[in-house]
Amino acid sequence: YIIIGMISRSSSNNVAGKQNNEINRRNRRMNQRISIIILTDFCCWIPFISICGLHSFEVLDATPWYSLFSMLILPVNSVINPFLYDNFLTTVLMAIFGS
Repeated sequence: YIIIGMISRSSSNNVAGKQNNEINRRNRRMNQRISIIILTDFCCWIPFISICGLHSFEVLDATPWYSLFSMLILPVNSVINPFLYDNFLTTVLMAIFGS
């Protein structure tokens, strides 16, 4: 996720340096939107991946956790994504957390 964000920002900066301010502003907003989407995906999936890894290495028995993750935590990502792809929630989150 971090690499995707860095490549996106680098690509946008390379293109934006040669364009006008309006295009720079739109590119910056798109990068913020992509960053929010990547962050929410990361926050929803990394606990599940961590628990699965610990279970695979027999550090803990995660069998009771699978139902919790599959019924509660992972669907949160599915519920959040349509709102993130919509302009309204993204605009609100960028107003709160970014420029």
